[in-house]
Amino acid sequence: MQVSLTIDGEFDGVASAAALCLYRITQEALRNVAKHAQVTAAAVALRHSGGLLNLTISDCGVGIEPASAEAAAGLGLVSIRERTRLAGGAVQITSKRHQGTTITVQIPD
Repeated sequence: MQVSLTIDGEFDGVASAAALCLYRITQEALRNVAKHAQVTAAAVALRHSGGLLNLTISDCGVGIEPASAEAAAGLGLVSIRERTRLAGGAVQITSKRHQGTTITVQIPD
């Protein structure tokens, strides 16, 4: 799978726990893209600004059924939500049928 990466901001002072959290979330989200989205490309954007780390993973795949995105449908999404919660952050999952899925995570640094 081809993944584009966009990075914005300075990350030298970010706590290792926060960095590991975002790494694991990215890993799980890309695994979901490879397994379910039926695409060969995804985009990852990471931004550090105003004391917040913002991570976005998106694809243009088949999408997630709305009920699945909101419910605890799969272990991947459950893991992403739980990691974000434990880091004191917020996660938003948006998806449209045949238009892809975007996972947005925001955690304090």
